[in-house]
Amino acid sequence: MAQRYDFVALTATRTVEGFIRDAPVVGRTGILKYMNADGTVRFEYRPPEEAFEKESLDSLMGKPITVRHKGMVTAANVSKIGPIGSVLSPGRQDGDNIVADVIIYTLPTEDRELSCGYSVDLDETPGVAPDGQHYDAIQRNIRYNHVAVVASGRAGVARLNMDGNQEERNENMVKVQINGCEYEVAPEVKVFIDKMNSDATTKEDEMSKLQAKYDTAIADLNKAKSDAAAAEKAHKDSIDAAVKGRLVLLKYAEKHKVEKADEMADKDIKIAVIKAVHGDSLDLTGKSDTYIDVAFDLAKEKKADASDDTGSKQRQALNNKPKGENNDEDDSVEAAMAKLRKEEAEAWKKEVR
Repeated sequence: MAQRYDFVALTATRTVEGFIRDAPVVGRTGILKYMNADGTVRFEYRPPEEAFEKESLDSLMGKPITVRHKGMVTAANVSKIGPIGSVLSPGRQDGDNIVADVIIYTLPTEDRELSCGYSVDLDETPGVAPDGQHYDAIQRNIRYNHVAVVASGRAGVARLNMDGNQEERNENMVKVQINGCEYEVAPEVKVFIDKMNSDATTKEDEMSKLQAKYDTAIADLNKAKSDAAAAEKAHKDSIDAAVKGRLVLLKYAEKHKVEKADEMADKDIKIAVIKAVHGDSLDLTGKSDTYIDVAFDLAKEKKADASDDTGSKQRQALNNKPKGENNDEDDSVEAAMAKLRKEEAEAWKKEVR
């Protein structure tokens, strides 16, 4: 069973309550044009015997009148759809047309044409109507569900019969633009639309501000993560370097048989290695860290041998400052180290010979 929405105009009168009474055309016989879901067009024929069949006409009585089609009306959704009137009588034949008595409580639209919503059984047998027009199917068992007030009806003759006086048109109508289309509306409607547009602009601005704050927060979070990762890597690298340096010191401590080196501070290990090589003849009292580092570097690869001539010369060079030289400790260290390297080179040459 198919569903159809046909479109037909309201000569209306008003009741003492202000309701609109009319007996408009709501449908007709003949060829009706419909649009298929795929965009193609189909033509359906409504023969007089189907259009004026008693059960079909009776189905119009009591049906709701709505503003435009909002689907088939049922007891479950009628309150949501909000009918604006009702059909008061069964349909009846008027030439090729179907008319019915209606009452409209309020008409909140400028639309004036009528369109019926109904169910129908389609006889998919194509043919040619008496007026010579081709059709694709025949409408049978027409049962009405509602009548809608629309902008343009399919039947072409279904329209509310209202003249200018009865419509009570507002001469102060103003124009508004909505989505690129111009409409005539009452001044109070324009005020409402303008407020909605203003509110929409304000909300858009607020959303832009919130987006900027959000983007800034995300950027700050990403930077904080990056900085934390860099700090963690630097800390790890520092620990790795310290551990590596400690292991090197412990290796030299073991080489020079320094006892309990693992319980000693780094500087104490260096001093112990220096003394293992040079004995007590090399006085390290009050020496700077730079002095200790250089002395350790010179001693770490040597063997402990107090009788070694080269060792004696190294101790003498480190302990005795040449006369007339600058007494500054850094200069003394540099001069002593230079002298030691020279004497080591000369000692190596003698060994080679």
